[in-house]
Amino acid sequence: MMKWNNIIWKNKEIWLYKLQRQIFNLSKMGDMEKVFFIQKQLIKHENANFLAVRKVTQDNLGKRTAGVDKISSLTPDERMELVRNIHVDQNSDKILRVTIPKPNGSVRNLGIPTIRDRAKQCLVKFALEPQYEAIFEPNSYGFRPGRSANDARKAIVKCLQRKPKHILDADIKGCFDNIDHSKLLEKLNTFPLFRNQINTWLKVGVLSDFQGNKTEIIPQSGTPQGGTISPLLANIALHGIEKLVSKRGVYLIRYADDFLVLCNEEKELLEAKQKIEVFLKTIGLEFSAEKTKITYSAYSSPKKSSGIDFLGFNFVNYKVGKHKASKDSHGKLTDWMSRCQPSIKSIDRHLKDIKSILKKSSGISQKVLISKLAPVINGWTRYFAVCNATKTFSFCSMRTFYLLKTWSQKKSRSGTKVSKHWIKVDEANWVFGLIENDEVIKLKRHDQTNIIISTKVSKEGSPYDGKVTYWSKRLSSSNKYGSLLRTLLKMKGPKCDMCRIYFNDSDRIEIDHITPRNQGGTSHWDNLRLLHGHCHDTRHSKND
Repeated sequence: MMKWNNIIWKNKEIWLYKLQRQIFNLSKMGDMEKVFFIQKQLIKHENANFLAVRKVTQDNLGKRTAGVDKISSLTPDERMELVRNIHVDQNSDKILRVTIPKPNGSVRNLGIPTIRDRAKQCLVKFALEPQYEAIFEPNSYGFRPGRSANDARKAIVKCLQRKPKHILDADIKGCFDNIDHSKLLEKLNTFPLFRNQINTWLKVGVLSDFQGNKTEIIPQSGTPQGGTISPLLANIALHGIEKLVSKRGVYLIRYADDFLVLCNEEKELLEAKQKIEVFLKTIGLEFSAEKTKITYSAYSSPKKSSGIDFLGFNFVNYKVGKHKASKDSHGKLTDWMSRCQPSIKSIDRHLKDIKSILKKSSGISQKVLISKLAPVINGWTRYFAVCNATKTFSFCSMRTFYLLKTWSQKKSRSGTKVSKHWIKVDEANWVFGLIENDEVIKLKRHDQTNIIISTKVSKEGSPYDGKVTYWSKRLSSSNKYGSLLRTLLKMKGPKCDMCRIYFNDSDRIEIDHITPRNQGGTSHWDNLRLLHGHCHDTRHSKND
């Protein structure tokens, strides 16, 4: 029998990509009869089953989250069994509801499907996503392959670079919970098998755990957040909103259920808002009165909030002299320039997170504290490294230094010297870290993160368009990865060193030591290579 770790994934991935590319091209041409034919062939082939199971059990970050089946991980033999048992059969298991807190104090409901349903949803997504990627609007960026929050940021900066605009900062009230099922299925351009299967997923019972008692809820609307296919269904429901309002001088930029409408005139903005309200009502949605507002992007004063906050960034226009001002389409100076930087709310929330970790870490060692703080600081700085964040990073470094100094002083009361927590590295005298077994363990400061220069994704570009090298090379300038991984992508190329397949945006990319460290290998770049997450797993399982 075939063993999971002996599977040659390259052939299966090439096979799937060729079919997805055909679906993408045929959908652009409007030949839906051939699209449906290829989709039916795709979901029936075992190659797609293998890749769907690998995606949900090895590649996805939430792979260890258990549903009502209480299965959080599978052995290689159990994966093979799942491959044989997944079919698009219009049936579905119950969904487990989990609540997670939101920054504003409310909670978000997540619906966690069973591992079998996750694989089935992934299988359907393989077939359905390229069909809609061919027709999705150019300024839709959330939950789409090859697109990110940074692309939405770049689009906003481009709109504001010439002069200030009136902005509708729109938020849809409970988007994922309130989408009308019947209207969504009407918009879904697919064949009966897919439509019936998706209808089953939308209406399947949700189990909520109230103090240990399982209570079943039958949803009347919405798509459960947490499902593999839910973000795609939400994008399908909101498809058409940009085309409805876009015209000369009016721009709509959407990231999932949050979007901005930017206009030169306030009158045009009010007209666009009315059109969007009508559109949302047709799919059972409405604006959130608390979060939706109209504002102006020009700088007002230091005491008042200026510009607009979106996706954690602040966008604002400043009056400047003729040497810095932008030019309009006719080459004339506009006397304005735009700036994008981390918002004050994002900075405050980040510093509160650091302070909270330090308050809860009075009894742990410095090494453990560094391991807790490092991912928080690295993740935050990596996200904002694409904007004008140099001064912000310096400010956060200073504030973090004083917070760490306070933690160190509290430790010194128990007999530990304050100087013990600070070491000299190169020319820096005060570095929060320690030396253990001749290895320097230190906390990277905010201002040690370099600003990344990135380019916006092409308007109608998609990873399914066949430009494999273009999409792979974009990863080296993505703020999704750390500086070492981006450097290796540039130096060694955007291919997996094991399977020789190009990386794409949805892949889990990991750094591997060619000669393992336990055999004397170093962490110098000559001894490092990049592998897919599943290839990395296979390599070490063979070594075991």
